[in-house]
Amino acid sequence: MNSILKIFVHNWLAILYFNFKVLPIRQAVKLPFDFYYKVRFENIKGKIKIDSPGIHRAMIKIGGRGSEMFSREQTIIDIKGNVLFKGITEIGAGCLLRVEEDGNLFFGNKVRIGAKSKIFCENNIVFGDEIDFSWECQIFDTNFHFMKDISSGRLIQKTGTIEIGSYNWFGNRVNVMKGTKTPENMIVASNSLCNKDYTDLADYSLLAGSPAKCVKTGIKRMFEGVDL
Repeated sequence: MNSILKIFVHNWLAILYFNFKVLPIRQAVKLPFDFYYKVRFENIKGKIKIDSPGIHRAMIKIGGRGSEMFSREQTIIDIKGNVLFKGITEIGAGCLLRVEEDGNLFFGNKVRIGAKSKIFCENNIVFGDEIDFSWECQIFDTNFHFMKDISSGRLIQKTGTIEIGSYNWFGNRVNVMKGTKTPENMIVASNSLCNKDYTDLADYSLLAGSPAKCVKTGIKRMFEGVDL
């Protein structure tokens, strides 16, 4: 019975439509994109690519992660720019994935985005490998609106770049804004705000606060199946 129920959590209409719409036929037939529950394709006119030597069924899961904990809200896909997947990726239930026309979004291998999180890319967002975001996080490389320095008359740049190092872990409700760059092996505590370059910090640092700052070093996130 459980096996039969698992079949129905997959959104097969979305799976077939998306794979054959955005991928070359030799990749599409493997059905690497897997969708769960309710999905809305607001826009998929951008370029969506998988660059991985081992493309396989359900290597990129969208809309399922965290569905056992939260109400199964609609996942929204709105891609007008470029998205590249380098390996296994999970984007949780009720997430928003939006990439504007000039946006470039890059997922490394084993990137997991928690339920009800939002990714909004107008410029460049780069995820390394083995990265975990908990639920209700926001990753925005834009302020959405221009601001002006009154004394100089200078417009403040609206967009920037986000670069997330490998083996990073972000607690729930973390906000990651433009200009954020992190080194490898970093932990960010829940409800923190990241908005600058942290790459001068040592590996195994713990960030916390709004804005986030280093509060402890020598802390390592244990990734299941990797280093236990």
